[in-house]
Amino acid sequence: MREANARFRQAVENGDLDAALRADDDLHGVPVAVAANRALSAVLDQFTPVLRRAERLRFSTSHRRESVGRHEALIRLCADGDVAGAAAVAFDTFHSLPITES
Repeated sequence: MREANARFRQAVENGDLDAALRADDDLHGVPVAVAANRALSAVLDQFTPVLRRAERLRFSTSHRRESVGRHEALIRLCADGDVAGAAAVAFDTFHSLPITES
């Protein structure tokens, strides 16, 4: 997750939206793989096209830099085994999508 976030940060700094999306997928793919929950994977597969549109919106605005910090918090919480904290960061992330550039 740390390596993926480093790639994400670099992609954001370079304005490379596609590389940012790949790194974001890699980062979030780790806890999904660790959970080994087929239902979760199926739901994510079903909603990935919608999520992708939202991610493209977030990563194409000034809010993209906030994602680096959110990733760092998620990584720290996962490393600490804080399931509730990691879930809260994920929840807040998906509920904080900007609609327009601020």
